Amino acid sequence: MVAMDKKKRSTPAKTSPKQAAAKPEDSGALARGLKLLAVLNEASRPLNLIDISELTGLASSTCHRILQSLLATGHVYRSDATRYAAGVSALSPLALEHPLNMIRRDAAGILQALHAEHGASALLIAFLGVQRMVVDYVPGRGSVAPYFDTQIEAPYHASVSGKLLLSGLDEAARDTLLGDAPLASRTAHTHVNRAALRKELAHIVESGWAANRNENLLGVSAVGVRLLAPSGRAIGALVLSGVDEHFADGRLDLMVEHLLRAANVLTRTSMSVRAMARFLNV
Repeated sequence: MVAMDKKKRSTPAKTSPKQAAAKPEDSGALARGLKLLAVLNEASRPLNLIDISELTGLASSTCHRILQSLLATGHVYRSDATRYAAGVSALSPLALEHPLNMIRRDAAGILQALHAEHGASALLIAFLGVQRMVVDYVPGRGSVAPYFDTQIEAPYHASVSGKLLLSGLDEAARDTLLGDAPLASRTAHTHVNRAALRKELAHIVESGWAANRNENLLGVSAVGVRLLAPSGRAIGALVLSGVDEHFADGRLDLMVEHLLRAANVLTRTSMSVRAMARFLNV
């Protein structure tokens, strides 16, 4: 009997066809839930079930079922008997003392001062792996606010944030990120020669700043500096961006000077930079 018991215990439990079929369904349910949340997050007003169904492309019954789960977790709330909106857990999932919120608060005055001095939009950007996130920004005069979004999608080789991120990677990691295809030309000013890009990145490593003169969008320029962790690795960037008039009359050099000074102050005086370094494990 003992031998039989041992044999039973050592036999792995079989996965039933029903259980196996549920696994892809679980991931599908998650994708549908995230899609619905994205629609509510982007909505400018509460939406009814018909609105949500049309915007997500999901059946009304599926939307209703997902909404009941999201209501229970606080990701959604009812604004009235028939309309739904994104709730606290969806709109503000981070704790107030999360490193991203800490550095946003610490950089607020710096961004305001940079904008006041130069007129351009001032941005605080975080590097989350190879993703670039706008943590906060102060819109500039002649603002190109629609040009910004929370996640920066501009090509790495044609944007200040991308060049600053690339400058902190080794050659193999850069090549992986840029891919094997020829570098895309967004405008006539985009640098698409890889040898020239390597030279530019070497300059960024040495100087700590990068520029973009009409390389991603005609009429829009930018300049930025790295925000460094105590380890010397970049956790993000401070950037000035705007229409070309902000960069006329040799103002670029002054922008670089002020950006480097601001980054130095933030790095040396803010505990949030160390918190970000721990959060990013750099």
